[in-house]
Amino acid sequence: MALVLVLAPALAQAQPGFAVDLDGGDRLDVYEFGAEGEGPLFLWLVNQYGELETPNALIETLAERGATVWRTDLLDSLLLQRSSDAIRSMDGAPVAALLDAAVRSGRGPIVLVTCDRMTVPLLRGLRTWQQEAVDTTDVAGGILLFPNLYRGTPVAGEEPELLGIVAATNMPVAIFQPAMGSNRERLGQVLNTFYAAGSPAYAWMIDEVRDYYLLHSDAPENKALDTTTVGVMPEEVRQAIMDAPNQLLEAARLLAVAPRPTEVAALDERAEVPMAPAYGLVEREPRPAPEYALVDARGDHHELAESLGRVTLVNFWATWCPPCVHEIPSMNRLAAAYDEREFAIVSVNFREEPEHILEFMREVEVDFPVLMDQDGRVSGEWGVFAFPSSFILDRQGRIRYSVNTAIEWDTDAVRHVIDTLRTEPPPEPSGVRPRLAPVSANPGQL
Repeated sequence: MALVLVLAPALAQAQPGFAVDLDGGDRLDVYEFGAEGEGPLFLWLVNQYGELETPNALIETLAERGATVWRTDLLDSLLLQRSSDAIRSMDGAPVAALLDAAVRSGRGPIVLVTCDRMTVPLLRGLRTWQQEAVDTTDVAGGILLFPNLYRGTPVAGEEPELLGIVAATNMPVAIFQPAMGSNRERLGQVLNTFYAAGSPAYAWMIDEVRDYYLLHSDAPENKALDTTTVGVMPEEVRQAIMDAPNQLLEAARLLAVAPRPTEVAALDERAEVPMAPAYGLVEREPRPAPEYALVDARGDHHELAESLGRVTLVNFWATWCPPCVHEIPSMNRLAAAYDEREFAIVSVNFREEPEHILEFMREVEVDFPVLMDQDGRVSGEWGVFAFPSSFILDRQGRIRYSVNTAIEWDTDAVRHVIDTLRTEPPPEPSGVRPRLAPVSANPGQL
């Protein structure tokens, strides 16, 4: 029965909507599910991709389980563009007004819920409400589903910076972190920042799934999610979705009894300014590239030492990343333009299985080795935050350029960079010469 409740569309109908008035004449349109529920009141903020089938089914399941859910779309209500910039620039007033309305309703415990970048307005709203609240126990806290709490995408290889609101949040929060998510290794930093601010923060590790697992759909609903969450639902995703209602209800109970702060944490306004994006190849101060020793999808062993003596493009990517796939043909053309003793491409796949990569390569031509970073360790050591991220190494194995997005690689500008690096001195004679073929990890096998 639970499977039907979670995955089937529209079993519980929303009650007629109501509006929450905001300063300046704006208002939030709110839809209520489970109006007679005696459980927690979830304030569900629609994510930047709009209303989607699986989140709506989760809302309906929570209502069937006795909770009340108020769903509102901040971007739609405020006539804002559905973009990362619009979300990062949003202040806390709309969410604070929603919390005020929830407190007046007399229901509770009150828990904010959202995912990805929308967790930033959630935290800002929680703090704005807290500044005027008479009794902070009126609100339990917030649930952050695979949150993106960063100022923006840094230059590839640099660590991202958390927005100031994270260090200024001391209300209770719970994070649902996919074990295979791109920010899995940064969870400790986020939790420690909450702890330092005084927040009793908690985390659920969601096994075997990636970011956006709760947005999965059998058919395309949003172009930006077409290859990440669309298609036949993997069993591990199905199970995670089935587990989500219990996890949300459990998190609500935990937040409701967590200690509350007596004062509002200080906010560093300078850290609230979004980071300006870096476009195209960025020249870097030369520094040695981190070592790696990985096996590729066909079982062959590769090390960074193979790059010494030639210019090398190291590309971090994943098949679920549309821009990553889009740039493969231009990378093939770039590789074909050079002798492999002068220039080579090495791609490092993030947390996928070799069998999946081999199947992918039967459909998409890839003319360079695909190394398997199955635990994400190498990606972390290289400071990879966004996919794709690429690094151009000189003949001495030093990082000289990086790019944190997909580009067309077979351009005159890129070739000029490569040709310039090719003319620079090679490593000292003690360096390892590049090999023309990888060393097989399975001797005697093709």
